[in-house]
Amino acid sequence: MTNYNITITSDIVCPWCHIGRARLAKAIAQHKKTYPDDQFHLKYMPFYLQPPPQLTATNGAIPPPFPVESRPRREMYEAKFGPQRANQIEAMMRQVAAGEGLNFKFGGMTGPSRNGHRLVYWAQNRGGEEAQNKALLGLWRRYFEQEVDITTLDTLAEIGLEAGLGSKEEIREYLESGKDGEEVDRLAEEARLKGISGVPHYEINGRWEVGGAQEPPAFTRLFQRWKDLEAHGQVPGSEAKRTTGDGCL
Repeated sequence: MTNYNITITSDIVCPWCHIGRARLAKAIAQHKKTYPDDQFHLKYMPFYLQPPPQLTATNGAIPPPFPVESRPRREMYEAKFGPQRANQIEAMMRQVAAGEGLNFKFGGMTGPSRNGHRLVYWAQNRGGEEAQNKALLGLWRRYFEQEVDITTLDTLAEIGLEAGLGSKEEIREYLESGKDGEEVDRLAEEARLKGISGVPHYEINGRWEVGGAQEPPAFTRLFQRWKDLEAHGQVPGSEAKRTTGDGCL
């Protein structure tokens, strides 16, 4: 049996991160057809495509966790890419997502993802990988497929309930407290200091890096390579491999 520890740096509001999750899941399923006893452990780390006010304000008091300022997603994309290019990107992302069984929509609101990352961080520490995955899927499905504003306290509390993080009152109390915000900020900044400038970014067994939402073969080749090294009693040395693909910048 081989253990694969995969660290994934991502942002909740990055479409390629949700697509990457689907592609990685396919790669794992494909690998386990041949090696059913192999185990995969995923840990998601935060990244900010839109840094929160806490990190961008030059003066003044730190704002409370809620409410968070949000704006229409299409307005944000048009401001970033221009109207024509934004429309092209939306059409392309819909097509790519559909190929992964995802029904992407681009209405609704968007804003800093800090509180969503806080919820995921709390889920990791409170319920482990299973709770982490439920929280992330709850966030991604609402944002990309249901056009729900995931910056609101009510939405985040609902997702926390689905992930089994406690009672509605406990979850709201945690979110409103601002707890773990500085730690999440530190982890997000640490990712940039490591040279991660786009997401998703994957690190496999602390050795190989995959940048962007790669197709499943990019992962399965590395899974097999690790098994080959194990079979020969070898420890990966200086042959670091970095693969890059589509991602959010």
